Amino acid sequence: MPPAISQRTICLALVGLLVVSTASGQVLVRQPADVADARSISYVNKNPPRGSPGVTLWGSHYQLQPTEDQTLGSDTGFSPPIPRDMYQLSVDPDSAGATAVQAYGGEIGINIHSASIAANLPERFNLGTIVLGANLVKPARPFVEGRKAKYSFTAKIPRSRQTNRGVSQVVAYYNLRDLRRKQGFWFGMVVFDSRGWSYQRSDGLERAMWDKGTNQPIVHATAGHSNTLLDRGHPTTAFGGQPFPDSRSYAFVIGAPQVRAAVALLKSRYPELATKYSDDPAEYAIGHINLNPEVYVPAGSFAQIGMSVVDWQLEILP
Repeated sequence: MPPAISQRTICLALVGLLVVSTASGQVLVRQPADVADARSISYVNKNPPRGSPGVTLWGSHYQLQPTEDQTLGSDTGFSPPIPRDMYQLSVDPDSAGATAVQAYGGEIGINIHSASIAANLPERFNLGTIVLGANLVKPARPFVEGRKAKYSFTAKIPRSRQTNRGVSQVVAYYNLRDLRRKQGFWFGMVVFDSRGWSYQRSDGLERAMWDKGTNQPIVHATAGHSNTLLDRGHPTTAFGGQPFPDSRSYAFVIGAPQVRAAVALLKSRYPELATKYSDDPAEYAIGHINLNPEVYVPAGSFAQIGMSVVDWQLEILP
């Protein structure tokens, strides 16, 4: 679309995908601002329709049911109005603090409580996951034209509890795909990890690993601390290891230099992939983004993460 004219904002809806051109850039997708029923954006073990943001509980053993649970506000930092059962869904409606999704207006709350989704964990590599995500109707290719992608949101993370080897974590992800070789990888920015700064630093502020669930490599940048994997010209709240009740703004901005660095790191960690991924950022498209709060709960452990989100969106910058 052409740039904004005379300070006007031009909007176009394409099969559920929001495209908004402004003087600063083009918003491809953003979280809804007018949710009137949490069920309208909530899913279990499946992605939302292409082009529509939604919240998914991954795992097949539970359903999301309306709940009046008044304690969720303490876990997520978000207390929807009455009637709460319109705006809150839980895997166990009668148990306070169980795994739940909240949505009202322009805010979304997520609470993951490992004990309440115990049956999901063994078949998901001991992971309990709820994501806010969207598959784009048409993959975005900003790097062909030397443009940047800006994935941004504002979040509170007031709850993080663990026992034994339990871990809670929040990561923002792009999924990038080499269109010619048909290979994808996850490019993530670590926002929060209950293991704290010392673990994050020792494990590597920029690192590559493998995702067993999707059978794709992952490249992780540490929010506010990665030099080669984040465009440092766009400030973001830095990585944290302690829960916080206040709202903090995050910006995960990448251009061709960051994609090139991510691919180089991926190939360094997995030399066998050297011929499977292009070194040219122009070959890559963004097909999906998500915000991924997750708990890791090996046998005998417990973990919980609670958070809320506003202003979640993907924008293409000049």
